[in-house]
Amino acid sequence: MANVAIAMQAALLNWSLTSTGTAPTRPAGCFAGVSLGTPTSAASSEVATGSGVSRQTVLFAAAATPASSGSCSNSAAITFGPFSSSCVISGVFLNDSTSSGAGTYLYFGNLSTVRTPLVGDSLVFAVGALAITMA
Repeated sequence: MANVAIAMQAALLNWSLTSTGTAPTRPAGCFAGVSLGTPTSAASSEVATGSGVSRQTVLFAAAATPASSGSCSNSAAITFGPFSSSCVISGVFLNDSTSSGAGTYLYFGNLSTVRTPLVGDSLVFAVGALAITMA
């Protein structure tokens, strides 16, 4: 996942490059959601809460040594489900709110393999499987 949502783009650019930019407020939490379609910088295409899936808390390890400091990944597994209806999952996104359709959209990306969980299935991101890389 290497894509930065519009609100986060503005916050990073203003903070790091402008003399009038203020330091962005750190999100109180980080929550992952899954996308039906391909997420973009402006829209997550979030799976509806009626499918039995909700945003999940994500914990990240600190960026590593200077040689690899442009990347960090989840430090605990992230589980979505069990699904109450089947759907096609194409992407994942990060937000600062647990509520569907609310909060500030932070990062997004496509799954390397599209998933189609069936009723009763869960989708699990293992430790280290969700990486944010700044290149």
